[in-house]
Amino acid sequence: MKYLPLIIMVIVAYFIGNISPATIIARFYGIDIKKAGSGNAGTTNVLRVLGTKAAICTLLIDVFKGFIAVLIAQGNFNNLGAMLAFAAVVIGHIYPVVFKFKGGKGVATFLGAAMAINWPSMFAAALIAIVVAAISKKMSLGSILAAMMYPLLMLYYYPKAMPIAVFMTFVIIFTHRGNIKRLMKGEEKELSIRSKIKKLRDQLDDAENSEKIETDCSAVSENNNVVEKAAERSETSPEETKPEESSDEVIDATTEDDIMAAGSKNELVNEATAIEHNKIEVANEPVDYYNDVEMPKLKTDEKRVVSVIGNGSFGTAIANVIAYNGHRVTIYGRNKDDINKIRESRVNEKYLPGAILHDKLRFTSNVRTAVGKRDIIIFAIPAQQFGSFLEKNAKYIDKNAIIVNLAKGIENKSLKTMSQIAKKSLKNRYVAVSGPSHAEEIVRNYPTTVVAASSDEKAAIEIQNIMMSNTFRVYTSSDIIGVELGGALKNVIALGTGITDGMNFGDNSKAALMTRGIHEISRLGEAMGAKSETFAGLSGIGDLMVTCSSDLSRNRRCGLLIGGGMTPEEAVAEIKTTVEGFYTVEAASKLAKKLKVDMPITNAIKSVIDGKLNPRDAVEILMNRDRKQENK
Repeated sequence: MKYLPLIIMVIVAYFIGNISPATIIARFYGIDIKKAGSGNAGTTNVLRVLGTKAAICTLLIDVFKGFIAVLIAQGNFNNLGAMLAFAAVVIGHIYPVVFKFKGGKGVATFLGAAMAINWPSMFAAALIAIVVAAISKKMSLGSILAAMMYPLLMLYYYPKAMPIAVFMTFVIIFTHRGNIKRLMKGEEKELSIRSKIKKLRDQLDDAENSEKIETDCSAVSENNNVVEKAAERSETSPEETKPEESSDEVIDATTEDDIMAAGSKNELVNEATAIEHNKIEVANEPVDYYNDVEMPKLKTDEKRVVSVIGNGSFGTAIANVIAYNGHRVTIYGRNKDDINKIRESRVNEKYLPGAILHDKLRFTSNVRTAVGKRDIIIFAIPAQQFGSFLEKNAKYIDKNAIIVNLAKGIENKSLKTMSQIAKKSLKNRYVAVSGPSHAEEIVRNYPTTVVAASSDEKAAIEIQNIMMSNTFRVYTSSDIIGVELGGALKNVIALGTGITDGMNFGDNSKAALMTRGIHEISRLGEAMGAKSETFAGLSGIGDLMVTCSSDLSRNRRCGLLIGGGMTPEEAVAEIKTTVEGFYTVEAASKLAKKLKVDMPITNAIKSVIDGKLNPRDAVEILMNRDRKQENK
């Protein structure tokens, strides 16, 4: 048991190393440091992304945690304990269990631990790193050479610690293996922020025909945009910079139920149910569908600065329409790699592979850039993510911006529509846009109509003006609740019609579900204060018809898979993108119960989704309900 305290000390040192100031500080800025810049949670990347002050704080904390871990060990276990703590705290920084073993490169923590072991050797190593980095303008080169010299310095100053010095040198070199490869190839990027900023500004000025770019965004936003262009791969190898799929800011998915997976031919469970005229084949080469379209010649004061939050199919399609209308549009997406690909190719290969986008569209993966100093901010993210996004980022949103939401859903945890969620976090004017609108058809310049609803008539008209074109017609409405509910609840009915099609029940069943479905939607809408006539319009019966009938509808395709024999979970996984109806059905059922509204179709679909009923039993229950009048 005499080794137990030593083991505990090593574990404590490891968890001290797990503390990540880069991650914590970046979150105060609304940024995930592992998805910005090089993706490394270290001082150099913080410098590039967040600036000098944040980098200094990161450096000092990383140095201190290495120093304190070794100092504690020295006071209790002498030389052996100190060396073990040295190794544990640095490895804890590089491979932190609390961050899924994805940490920094350990240089600053290495220096702090080395200071506690023997400060003269640490000072000499740090001096080497600074001088080499200053001369070469490559921080990685300075770190690598300092680590290589460290064992020789220890041999001179403190020979007892030579074994740990050699070991830690190998650790540091291993974490810089990607940098070493790039140094050997002459591809390692220089650490030169100011020149990169100037270069980026010049490029953007040229792209905007010498228009003045927004210079009033925060320094954090500026630096992050620089990284997107100039500092990619500067600290880690390509395989290390790939963003994680899950994040606090998951913005890749779209909100519409009309997305097809990129390149998909939409193979249905039963080919007999396919509606051939609704299939859109992806061209071998992307096409500019706006080739003959002339941009409106707007006056400077007529141009609006617009951001679209979400780089999925619908957000991209709407952004493209607005850009062709002459406005300045930036698309935000969390995944930096995806954003860079779209920026370079002018094609959203992941979601809209068949269409070339407007060459003046801008792109960013920095949230503060996207929402700061904008006239209009359009949200094209899943309904279940809207509330959490606002909780994190509402403080950065310009109070004068008009907020537009394209999401068609109801938040499960609160049972609120998107406008109700927005009202909780923002005082901005709010507009909901909905209607029968497939992104794949919008981007191909096919005639499309939608409705913009707001309690503020001027805000609705403003959105009408920026979106309206000769192929994209926008109506206005004051019934925001009705428009939101129509768009959200039709996804539930589309699941049901998909299920019946998957079971080969034919057109009679589909027509019955759609007709009785809109009746259910209207009943719930009226109970929540909506106008009944809204559900006879574009966001009601119009959106219901297209969603329940088209092979481009995710919700219908999900239902097809369920009706064909898949479990709901398997079906959602097969679709690969957000199926809003899958989540909205729970909220709709709860709302119906809360407001005492009879919604048998919705409840039956929920029972199927929950696995309580198989589709055939659900149909039988619906068909054997008590007799009643049609209009009740």
